[in-house]
Amino acid sequence: MSGPDGNWHSARRRHLRVCREAAWGQLPEDPGWVSLPVFGDGFTLKAASPHFAPATEFGGWRRTARLGYVRRVTGAFVTLPWPEVTALLLQMALERDAAELHSYCLDFFTPADPRRYSGVMADRLEVTARTQEDVIFRFQLVGKDEEANPALSQGDFDYSGQCPVPFRLERAALNLDGAPVTGVESFALRVENDLAEGPIRFGTVSYLLAGPRTVGLSLRSLDNSGAFNEAIREDPAVSFDARFVHPDGHELTLSLPALHVESNEPTALPGALARTVAGMTAGTDEHGDDITYALVLNA
Repeated sequence: MSGPDGNWHSARRRHLRVCREAAWGQLPEDPGWVSLPVFGDGFTLKAASPHFAPATEFGGWRRTARLGYVRRVTGAFVTLPWPEVTALLLQMALERDAAELHSYCLDFFTPADPRRYSGVMADRLEVTARTQEDVIFRFQLVGKDEEANPALSQGDFDYSGQCPVPFRLERAALNLDGAPVTGVESFALRVENDLAEGPIRFGTVSYLLAGPRTVGLSLRSLDNSGAFNEAIREDPAVSFDARFVHPDGHELTLSLPALHVESNEPTALPGALARTVAGMTAGTDEHGDDITYALVLNA
């Protein structure tokens, strides 16, 4: 039997590059493309074409009238915090000018269908960190449009300036209210931008607007302190920061200066250590910050 024909390919022949737009859906004159490695099969941004059908019996019992009226561009992007691209990843979810979230253009190459996504914004980012596992950045994205990009080739992607080792939890110092905490097995930091879509105009949404930002933290640790229960009873704001140190000397610090503990769920299974999962939501500190980050690259 003969093998497959055409543009068949494996996952390693798929590539992604990103550039911040000058305006929503518009590339700058000199795009500053950054190639981003995709973790596993973690790029699902794609256009869908829902069709309208009138709620009548016009034409009989068959759905004879259907109208394609919009292309909806949504999906996920999963990657790791490679030191040289971590700042861009955090900017996609956090950086705003006059309360407006920045938009990005994404070029995605597959041999079968190279394509471009414009007007892409981060609706949600979740950073998960577990011991002995990768620190993972999971984005939920919404875009303006998808179009074919036949001029795109594998040669347009360059990873040569990127370190092959990402930040990991094993090399991180975790602090609660400035004091080191032990027994933390994992945490999940969530940023939700509450994107709202504008009306449909000529097949695409007319705008995307970011709403109020919600930042939350879930912390799984050994049940070795009553601090979280006390925070629920007294409701003081607590701070949390995670300082990652890379083997090459790079440093990343994620800080939430004013967290409010909303829940603390214990588990104590027979034969296992007792653990808790604390759920927290961020407020703002005296500087108006809900979340901050600092990245220092070792030159």
